[in-house]
Amino acid sequence: MATPPSHSQTVLPSENLILDKIERVHDSFVLHAHVHQKVRCPACGQVSRSRHSEYERRLQDLPWQGCAVEMRLKVRRFRCRNPCCVRKIFAEPIPKTARSHARQTIRVGEIIRLIGYTAGGLPGSRILQRLAISVSDDTVIRAVKRCDKAPADNRIRSLGVDDWAWRKGQSYGTIFVDLEKHRVVDLLPDRSTEAVKAWLEKHSGIEIISRDRCGIYAEAAQQGAADALQVADRFHLLMNLSAAIERALEERSSELCLAVEVQQPGGIEGPPDLEKRTTLAEQRKQLRRDRRHERYERVIELHRLGYTQRAISAELDIQRKTIRRWLRAGQFPERKSPTGRKSHVREFHEYLQRRWNEGCHNATRLFQEIRTQGYRGSRQMVSNYVSHWRMKPPERSSPQKRRFDRVAPRHAAILACRPAERLSEPQRALLERVAINCPSIRWMRNLAMDFREAMSSKDRDGMLNWMRTAAHSGIGPVVRFAYGLKKDLGAVVAAVETPWSNGQVEGQINRLKAIKRQMYGRAGFHLLRARVLPYNAMAP
Repeated sequence: MATPPSHSQTVLPSENLILDKIERVHDSFVLHAHVHQKVRCPACGQVSRSRHSEYERRLQDLPWQGCAVEMRLKVRRFRCRNPCCVRKIFAEPIPKTARSHARQTIRVGEIIRLIGYTAGGLPGSRILQRLAISVSDDTVIRAVKRCDKAPADNRIRSLGVDDWAWRKGQSYGTIFVDLEKHRVVDLLPDRSTEAVKAWLEKHSGIEIISRDRCGIYAEAAQQGAADALQVADRFHLLMNLSAAIERALEERSSELCLAVEVQQPGGIEGPPDLEKRTTLAEQRKQLRRDRRHERYERVIELHRLGYTQRAISAELDIQRKTIRRWLRAGQFPERKSPTGRKSHVREFHEYLQRRWNEGCHNATRLFQEIRTQGYRGSRQMVSNYVSHWRMKPPERSSPQKRRFDRVAPRHAAILACRPAERLSEPQRALLERVAINCPSIRWMRNLAMDFREAMSSKDRDGMLNWMRTAAHSGIGPVVRFAYGLKKDLGAVVAAVETPWSNGQVEGQINRLKAIKRQMYGRAGFHLLRARVLPYNAMAP
């Protein structure tokens, strides 16, 4: 017995469907229904009442109470009686229920697409299995790929452009972000002037283009959207300044060695050098250093013979960045030993030292004592901390030893560019110690602070004065940085005067990286693009 349409509307996805009956088959439900509607020929639009035949479509529908639901829908075929029409026989369409040749209803397909967009193929398939929607991961991926198209509302006034890495240092793509609507507009699989120019020419009306200082995007914006105002990203400008100061400090790396006075804890002297044994790890470390030193000497030798950095890289199979850093250093750059995280045991050093001198050499007892004083670490940490005291005679006082700490150029550049209010006391003290042997770092820090001041105060004249000062500073990398700013003067001035930046573009790139790594590199560009573009903008 047929169910009235008013009752079936709460069960079926369209008001044109009439529910005939419901069956329970094992752990699932089967809905039997038929279509009741006026049918028009899809070619000529003429109403047809000449029935030809009928067939049954089996569609997967939304589950009920954790049970799968299958809809068995009787669909009719009709003849077109219009003699001028090219169609003779056609099936009645059900656009509100399912697409042509689909195996799921539209509402189930939307659920599959939403979960696939959020979780991906295989994870989405597992989630849908728990929801009693049995589909494969390939079906989920196809549902997401089917919506790989740009948003319908593609009018853009302010655009953010940046690159993202397929493989860092090897291949890159391009991302476009609408800075006003805070959403990704499109992705390109490569990073080239021609591709970006062609994309900009298809999207007219762009007034502002925010970018980093990459020459590819500057040239593409000039050719593809000549009327748009180009804005250099302020964060990248600060990073470029920090990189210039780092290169300048690499040339002065010999001045970044700090002499400090150290004393063994508790007045305990270490064993004489004759008693020290070289461990296997230390032997391997020395072998690695020797091999690295041999490669360094080979680089210096080829450079003296007139080889270019590119030729040296091809000859020795070493990255040009490494070769450039070695040549700037002027001497073999020793690797800084890792400092590791600060141990909580050090906070109780004075107490442990006093108890050790009193004769308490039991690590478990020391651990229990400092635990009552607030220590939250493990016993093993205490045992490791006091273990080196066991091999040292406590009755001998240790003379002060002199050693040298090396500050990495990158670390020193960060200290030079960081504002005073963001420097901690240890960082401020370290900066003062660096300035003793490397007085030029003070001049570099003053330049960096003046640059920050011009950026934060939106002082156009101050930025122009800074460029003139930096161009006559005599510090090679800083001079080249200043001349580079002059070549991109319009975008730099716009960065000072306007509020636009690439901050949200970097956030979208971070999201893109998370999606790309979630797919383990097995998916192609079309799936990545479909999952990065806004979900609501991609109608199925």
